[in-house]
Amino acid sequence: MHSYTVVNESDQTETLLSQVQMAWQNKQALAVQGNGSKSFLIHELSGECLSTASHRGIINYFPSELTVTVRSGTLLCELKEVLAKEGQMLPFEPPAFSKNATIGGTIASGLSGPARPFVGSARDFVLGCKVINGKGELLQFGGEVMKNVAGYDLSRLITGSYGSLGVILEVSLKLLPIVAKEQTLKFSLEADQFTQYIQRLLLSGHAVSAACYLDGQAYIRLSGSEKGVTYSQNEIRQSHAELQEIDRLFWSELNEQTLPFFNNEQPLWRLSLPKAINKEINGSIEQFMTVTDKQLIDWGGSLRWLYSNQSAEAIRHIAQSLGGHAQLFRANTMDSGNDISKQQPLMPAMLKLHQQIKRSIDPHLLFNKGCIYPEL
Repeated sequence: MHSYTVVNESDQTETLLSQVQMAWQNKQALAVQGNGSKSFLIHELSGECLSTASHRGIINYFPSELTVTVRSGTLLCELKEVLAKEGQMLPFEPPAFSKNATIGGTIASGLSGPARPFVGSARDFVLGCKVINGKGELLQFGGEVMKNVAGYDLSRLITGSYGSLGVILEVSLKLLPIVAKEQTLKFSLEADQFTQYIQRLLLSGHAVSAACYLDGQAYIRLSGSEKGVTYSQNEIRQSHAELQEIDRLFWSELNEQTLPFFNNEQPLWRLSLPKAINKEINGSIEQFMTVTDKQLIDWGGSLRWLYSNQSAEAIRHIAQSLGGHAQLFRANTMDSGNDISKQQPLMPAMLKLHQQIKRSIDPHLLFNKGCIYPEL
C-alpha cells in the first residue's frame, strides 16, 4: 500500500463560501443538501438552495494509515470503490438509499449499518472536517490521524446534524481493512431468546459482526480470520443442526431496505433501544404491538424497525419507557406524516442545550431551520 492524493472534479469552496457570506449579510435562510437521497428523513427545507453536489473529489488517501479525506459532494459509491481496490472499507457500513448518495449526506445523516453495535457508529470514525459556519467563516476541526484530537468532538457533533450546524466541505475518516472471511448463518429461534443468545455469543468471543431477527429466523454474520469464523460457525452449528449458510447480499438488502419486509404501506418507525435488552423489554414490545404491526429486530436487539398505524404518541411513549427513542423513518401513506415530528421531541433541558449550540455556530439560523426539530 502507498499514500497518494486523488483530486478529481472541482473545488467549489469559494463559491459555497461566497453564497453563505451573502446569506449571512442578508439573513437569508439556506436549504443545505447534497443530492437529497436522505431528504425523506427530515422536514421540508425552506430558503435558497445550497448544494454541495458539485464539490467532489478525494483529497488525500493514506491506505497505510487507514485514513481518507474527501469532499462532501463525492458519491458514496465512488468512494467505496476506491477503498475496495486497496482492500479497505467504511467500517460503519452506511446505507445509501440511492446511487447518487454523497459522503456529505452520509455524515450529515449519521446513519450506520448492521455492523453499528459491533464496530461503532459513523461519528466514531470521523477524524475531522472542514465546514462553513453560519457567519460565513471557514473552519476546520480535527485532522487526518486518530491521535490529533483538536476539535475532535466538534467534528463528531456535525455528524447527524442534517446540515443544520454548517455546510460540510470535507470530511476525514478512519477506515478498516476488509475482513479475510465472512459468513452469514440463518436458523430458527424464538423471538424472546434472540437478544440473550447474541449476548452469549459476544461474551464467548465469537466473531459476530451483524445480527438480526425476522419472522422466526435469526441471521448472524461472522467476520474475521478464516480460523476464527470457522470456529464460531462450528460452535453455533452444534446447537442449531438446521443451520443454513446464505448469501452476504442479505445484509446489503437489509441496509438499503430492499428486503420484502420493507415493502409495506404502513408508516415505518425506527426504535433505538438500550444495548442491555432483556426479556422484560422484549415482553413490553410484544404486548404493545397490535396484530397488524410488523417488526424486524436489528443490531442484536437494540434497533427495531416497526411498521405500525398506532399513534406517534403511543409509539414514542413505549420507546421512551424502555430507555430509548423513536424516529418516524418513512411516513409512507400516512396523510399527516409531514405534521408529525420525525424525531422524538427533546426534553426541555436537552432542547435548551441544542438551541445554545445552534446559536453559537449559526446565529441567524440560516441552515436547514426546523429540519429536525421545529425549535431549531
